[in-house]
Amino acid sequence: MIDLILRDAAMYPRLFWWTTPLSILDIDVWEREHLLVFPRDLKELWSSKGGADFFETETILQPFGVKEEYDLIEPVSTVHWERGLSQDFCVFHTGLVDSVFRKSNGAIFSLPTDDPTQMTPFRDLNEWYVDTVRSVYEEAYGLEALV
Repeated sequence: MIDLILRDAAMYPRLFWWTTPLSILDIDVWEREHLLVFPRDLKELWSSKGGADFFETETILQPFGVKEEYDLIEPVSTVHWERGLSQDFCVFHTGLVDSVFRKSNGAIFSLPTDDPTQMTPFRDLNEWYVDTVRSVYEEAYGLEALV
């Protein structure tokens, strides 16, 4: 589910800078060519909005469609692999903490420390967004509290 991030983006559009939405067919082709499984929620976000810069320091990467390498999954993941992250994972978010998904099943995790073995798992993109990003910025940006 991506409803919470989309809700915040609609309520606070000045805090989200979206790239161009990606074709779901092109996302599926890239996924097959790279022999991995994207989180379903992330595919939905990319196809509806694209990647994003938000809350000034956060970036949701995407597989293709942007010129800057620091906004793409593959180059950013390569840097993390060189630093010790298992190649079983790809980075999809950078910011105050970095976040990854497992290539084999799309499971989502955050990397709260520099130790790539210390990962926090999440059920879906909503839980990840609320617990990893939104909770940090809620007060600073005056975001409406979640009920």
